[in-house]
Amino acid sequence: MSSWVVNRKGEPQYRRHFLTDNSTFHVERCMGVMQSGTQMVKIKAGSKGLVRLFYLDDHRSCIRWKPSRKSEKAKITIDSLYKVTEGSQSDIFHRHADGSFDPACCFTVYHGNHMESLDLVTSNAEEARTWITGLRYLMAGISDEDSLAKRQRTHDQYPFNN
Repeated sequence: MSSWVVNRKGEPQYRRHFLTDNSTFHVERCMGVMQSGTQMVKIKAGSKGLVRLFYLDDHRSCIRWKPSRKSEKAKITIDSLYKVTEGSQSDIFHRHADGSFDPACCFTVYHGNHMESLDLVTSNAEEARTWITGLRYLMAGISDEDSLAKRQRTHDQYPFNN
């Protein structure tokens, strides 16, 4: 679960898996912040960026944002996430190479069958870290081969009577 990565200076650095360092309390705090919502700049090709309120839905199954003209389409399901990267490494960020964004406040969510990117900038590094940690946690839960199917089966087999 841990690995070696290359830091900004090009030096190898040992990095523990993010779940190793995150207690249940920390992850739940991330979930709470994400469900409350965070104003972020959504970077798009050919524009300066759009300020939107991003939040995790009540079921923790979708990232949503508002305002949006597309309303119901303004969402990305957690099970469609491919990876979350820290910093301003995506093509969209490289096109905005004027350096106006602090890389510590930037992250990219890759999703969908065509590896689309959602490039976001937060107002501070802690907000970016919270979202990165929370999304990776949610992805790890879904990538557990059959955990989603198992949860659904358990729910279907043992209905609760109120």
